[in-house]
Amino acid sequence: MQHSLFFKALFAIVALGLYNFYSSKWSPLSHSSSWTTEFVERQTTSNLTYYVFDGSLEQSVGDTRQHQLIKLPNNLVVLCTSDPDSAKAAASLSVNVGSMANPKEFPGMAHFLEHMLFMGSVKYPTENEYTEYIANNLGIYNAYTGTSETTFYFSVANPAFEGALDIFSRFFIDPLLSVDSVDREVNAVDSEYKGNLQSDNKRFYQLIRSLSNPTHPYNHFSTGNLDTLQVAAHTLGKNLHEEVKMFYQQYYSADIMKLTIAGNHSIEQLVEWTVEKFSKVESKGNTKLKYVGHPLDHHALGKL
Repeated sequence: MQHSLFFKALFAIVALGLYNFYSSKWSPLSHSSSWTTEFVERQTTSNLTYYVFDGSLEQSVGDTRQHQLIKLPNNLVVLCTSDPDSAKAAASLSVNVGSMANPKEFPGMAHFLEHMLFMGSVKYPTENEYTEYIANNLGIYNAYTGTSETTFYFSVANPAFEGALDIFSRFFIDPLLSVDSVDREVNAVDSEYKGNLQSDNKRFYQLIRSLSNPTHPYNHFSTGNLDTLQVAAHTLGKNLHEEVKMFYQQYYSADIMKLTIAGNHSIEQLVEWTVEKFSKVESKGNTKLKYVGHPLDHHALGKL
């Protein structure tokens, strides 16, 4: 009985989170402000165009940092934060596509792509250049694939921030997605999957998925493993390398990305770096998937 109540409580939390996701989006703008009508054109010192938000941001009375919300010509929206007291600099970019965009024949494709993006770019082709740069400058890095977003982030010593931003930006501009990395990264995804088998949290969320609306992509297996990626490609006579490149080309658009950066640099310098490095991310229009129905319909409720 105690376990039943526990799972009902957890299920309610998951249901509430999904309800909030489908019904509304948190925004740093005041209720009277608009994402589309209150950006005005500006130029960087190097004469690059960007748009600065001219409305009001909701900010805590105790927050003494300087913030500036900007939009790049490719529609990528960025929040820059200058904090003179910050010991390190950091950045996080979220793409509004996650595991619910996985092709039916390749569960785990979004997660697999997340891994592949770390494996070098045209500008920085050395496979471990990003990770070594971060590690050598007192930093950390990671990424995760959620149901509807994939997020990449890092922190680094302030003097190394520009270099880290430049390498990081190329994930979304000219990633190699090299065929030589495919087998290794499939195995990395498979290893992560096997590690999750002993996690009560991961097993619980997979249980919720399996009991959800079977016609909704939330119902599907999300992490991926050797069977759902490499073995599936072989069985179907498809090239997994080509499939992951197609997934990237289809969904990774500046229009559905949000970026935050923060450091002890001036707000002007942070804006300059952002415009210079991330305006090259390709705009492909709004590639965000639209889902029919709700994952927790009346058939999915009351099962725990």
